Amino acid sequence: MDLKVAIIGCGAIGREIALNIDARKIPNCKLSILFDTDSIKLRSLYEDLHIKPSSIFENFDELIASNDYQDVRLVIEAASIKAAHTYAATILRQGKDIMIMSIGAFSDPTFNETILQLLSDNDNNVFLPSGAIGGADIIRSVKNYIDKVTIITTKSNKSLKGAPYFINKSIDIDTIKEKKVIFEGNAIDAIKEFPSNVNISALVSLAGIGFEKTMVQIVVDPLIKNNQHEIRVDWKFGHFQINVDNVPSPDNPKTSYLAILSAIECLRGICAKNLKIGS
Repeated sequence: MDLKVAIIGCGAIGREIALNIDARKIPNCKLSILFDTDSIKLRSLYEDLHIKPSSIFENFDELIASNDYQDVRLVIEAASIKAAHTYAATILRQGKDIMIMSIGAFSDPTFNETILQLLSDNDNNVFLPSGAIGGADIIRSVKNYIDKVTIITTKSNKSLKGAPYFINKSIDIDTIKEKKVIFEGNAIDAIKEFPSNVNISALVSLAGIGFEKTMVQIVVDPLIKNNQHEIRVDWKFGHFQINVDNVPSPDNPKTSYLAILSAIECLRGICAKNLKIGS
């Protein structure tokens, strides 16, 4: 029997996941529900699907009260940190599994504690895709021996535009004409200032030594087109470095296309009947 899935968010990530399910590129998976408070995105995606989901919703309370929702086993949050904060706990309390794309939500200690307590109290799961990086497995493997973690994220003006950091400091990012380090701090502050840009810092923090100890640099470079991430790890038995150079999603320059593919592969793994690869 196919795993019945609901998707929250019909933007770049949610759209690609839905289209891959629709094209049967994810075996043993059925899209049952689409939800987005943006009716234009919601209905646009719905019209583009050949196999229509059973229901679409613009109101979350109506979604969770629906008959179709009762049969859903996995909810995919692909909207925003705010959406993760608003919906994740309710979904877990109702016994559903959830895949959270907006991993930055975990930088809030209250959210983190709530989700961990719910997982302790209930027999369900939270899935966190690797996103725009690789190497989460090796970081998790050595986390008890790590001395220092630094993430350097370099993006173009276009990819960083609109971040709260620039609004709070009244900086016009378009006036930055050469490569420049614009932020240095821990992952907690990085996620607050750049919530749509540094999801990888949340994943690395969770896999490694936590949000307070994980250090982040944000670099703006007007001359690049790709999103670049460098992770430097010093640990008891050595040092390693992970470098990823990603093409942005054509639908959202803030999101690397690799993050979308990671979500699709995570879902494929959840739905797989046998072979599991990696730690």
